Amino acid sequence: MSCGDIPDGLTTTEEQGEALMPRKKKVQRVDKSLCQKCKESKSMYIIRNVTYCKTCFEVSVFTRFTRTLHPILKTEAAGVRDKEGKKARIALNQGGTRPNPTNGSVVVGLSGGASSMTLLDLLVDKEYIGKGDDKVIDRTKGEKQPVWNKGYIVHVDFSDLIEDTHTSSPDRSEVLKQWIEGKENGLVWIGLKAHDVYDANLTNKIRRIAGLPETQEDASSGLKVDLKNPDLPLFPIPSSSSSTPTPLAQLRTILATLPPASRPSFLSSILDSLIGTAAEIIPSVSHVLLGETSTRQAQRLISGTALGKGYTLPLELAVTNKPMCNAKYTILKPMKEITIKEVAIYTHLKGLNGVVRNDRKWDYSGPISKKDSRGKDHTRSLESLTEQFIASLGVTHPATVSTINRTGDKLTFTGEKEKGVSCPVCQMPVDPNALEWKSRTALTALPEKTQTDHERNGTNAELDEKDSLATMLCYACLTTFTPPTVVSKAVKQETTPVRLPLWVEQNLRRRKEVDRDGMRDEIKDFLIGEE
Repeated sequence: MSCGDIPDGLTTTEEQGEALMPRKKKVQRVDKSLCQKCKESKSMYIIRNVTYCKTCFEVSVFTRFTRTLHPILKTEAAGVRDKEGKKARIALNQGGTRPNPTNGSVVVGLSGGASSMTLLDLLVDKEYIGKGDDKVIDRTKGEKQPVWNKGYIVHVDFSDLIEDTHTSSPDRSEVLKQWIEGKENGLVWIGLKAHDVYDANLTNKIRRIAGLPETQEDASSGLKVDLKNPDLPLFPIPSSSSSTPTPLAQLRTILATLPPASRPSFLSSILDSLIGTAAEIIPSVSHVLLGETSTRQAQRLISGTALGKGYTLPLELAVTNKPMCNAKYTILKPMKEITIKEVAIYTHLKGLNGVVRNDRKWDYSGPISKKDSRGKDHTRSLESLTEQFIASLGVTHPATVSTINRTGDKLTFTGEKEKGVSCPVCQMPVDPNALEWKSRTALTALPEKTQTDHERNGTNAELDEKDSLATMLCYACLTTFTPPTVVSKAVKQETTPVRLPLWVEQNLRRRKEVDRDGMRDEIKDFLIGEE
């Protein structure tokens, strides 16, 4: 069959053959019953249309784990800041070899899910974490040099906040603690509660667990915020207050005040603050490792965009990130190239099904009403809707997660992280025009028919801009704390300010000190000297 007229000048049969349509190459058939890596063992799992046996599957997971972790540690060890430098390129090409010791400790966030359990199991089984005894390694006997001297496992329990009796979440801290102690690797277990963010003795609690001497706690009166007011005015708590609610009661109160769709985002900030607090208190911590898989990263990309986190989303999705509040440690996410399906298979192979629990049930935190459970499968937040959407779409379209993550890798942070200010809630950089942008694009308040003199000249009117939490928040946290504009026709109840968590209060005080120092630097040329 010819693909067209024979050009002029071609007379011989051989020359005419060059003008014919080339034959289609035969596609080599792959035997799906055999592992495509070793070509010998029987295949057990199919990942991205590639079949694996048990042994090759574990090797594949560990290879992609080291491909993400090793280049970062080697780049830091080389002291390279410019990613385009020659030394950085050399380090990135050496992902297979084990990096040198960091001479520090590591904090691992353990939620009890499949991803964090896989992360910790890889770190312990491959001897990345030492026992803290400074043991001399004999390489002739096959011993491996640990990357970190000692490991601290931080687990935050949210079971006390789940108020739905049908979806109760029991406290699994003891089960996870026993599993950690069974590793016999000298890991230090730090079990915390979500309501510890209101505990004034949190610092000494962590220091006691880590074997450090206690310090004098800074007694502060605290701050309250009116979450029913779009301006989020702040009120100091009088020191003469006689009744002090328990930390759990205070956390439940603020959750009940927040809209149900905003509670998972607020609980996520609580989790990050507790892990960061533990890393700051424990000495010689160089890295904090989190077990976020590529599936979780894709979910955060979609839900974060919908929640207004587009400004800081490149920093949250990055494999490595330095906190703004403290440059003591670096946050790493070495599970970025591994999917949730693979970590589920890995925990099954390791016999961890009795320990792993993947459902956080943050949608059921706080009081639940019929109005709040009208979503599909009683879903009340964008995070849960995104998780269900990506999980269902990934069944028929396996490339969904990788496509979303490739798009997220193209995002870049356009602000100045070193010179900018951080949000007191999520501790991420703040867009200076967040409040102005929200006032232009969103309806923050409805016009009222009549305002009484008391409402017009009340206590809130006496507060200036500096006493408003809304002016200090990023766009995402501002959306989380802003009350809904659709108000029920029922009788309007009197609002009561709720207390802010301790880490938010500390960040607000630190923010004011920075503003005061910045103002002093601006007017230093106009100050009269003491002479």
